[in-house]
Amino acid sequence: MSRQVNRDLRDKAMDHIDHALGRPVDPLVVSHRNRFAVDPDSKTAKEYEASPFWSRNGKGAPGGMAFYHVTAERRQALKQHLKEIGDQHRIYAATYLGQTQTVVAISAAKAKYSLLLEVSDCFCDLPFGKFSRAATVRKAA
Repeated sequence: MSRQVNRDLRDKAMDHIDHALGRPVDPLVVSHRNRFAVDPDSKTAKEYEASPFWSRNGKGAPGGMAFYHVTAERRQALKQHLKEIGDQHRIYAATYLGQTQTVVAISAAKAKYSLLLEVSDCFCDLPFGKFSRAATVRKAA
């Protein structure tokens, strides 16, 4: 399961940072991506060029897109923003039948339910009560 969060942030500047990083649970952890593509002649590109929080990756393709990556300072700013708005997404280790998966959720109960949805494809006749008694969830380290 993914360590990404399905969220939209009201602060659009922070939402762009979150999007560029692939919406990770923890913005300080190296993510699978760190890029935001814009038209090189756009207002957004001009704002990113003037910002100390974005760095342009090369020149881009002629007539193509400009790619920017998030600086370490901006990752820290996003982490602080998520703390300020009370983002509760955490990584849980959910185990069923000896198999453990990482699950991103806002509570242990929601992590367990996410795991149920994941395994119910294989165990289509599995009653919720039986699953619930057999599955365990804990916050991942």
